[in-house]
Amino acid sequence: MYRFLLKLEYDGTCFHGWQIQDNIETVQGVLLEAIKNLEPSCQEVVGAGRTDAGVHATGQSANFLLDKKIENKKIFLNSINFFLKKYSISIIDIKKKKLNFHSRYDAKERMYNYRIINRYGALAL
Repeated sequence: MYRFLLKLEYDGTCFHGWQIQDNIETVQGVLLEAIKNLEPSCQEVVGAGRTDAGVHATGQSANFLLDKKIENKKIFLNSINFFLKKYSISIIDIKKKKLNFHSRYDAKERMYNYRIINRYGALAL
């Protein structure tokens, strides 16, 4: 078995948060399905933290296990990003980690940036 750490970013506008939930689209669910397209042995993706519905993330970390080693990082990143492009999720980096690594419990820091727009006009991005 091999454990990998992903660094990702996403626009959470169309997601119902990070965590997998029945019958709704979540970041964790979409990410798991994309990885399974490349390697069906993947059963779970564990995030360093969770986001609420509509929340964006930059620099989010998540780990997963595979039965086989990823031989070419560039090919894997291009392939997984192909499956994720319609969801506004991008995998920025991937690293092989020790089997006991856990993205949530081994995190060194977490940073949050809140922007609350309180006005009558809509936010134009």
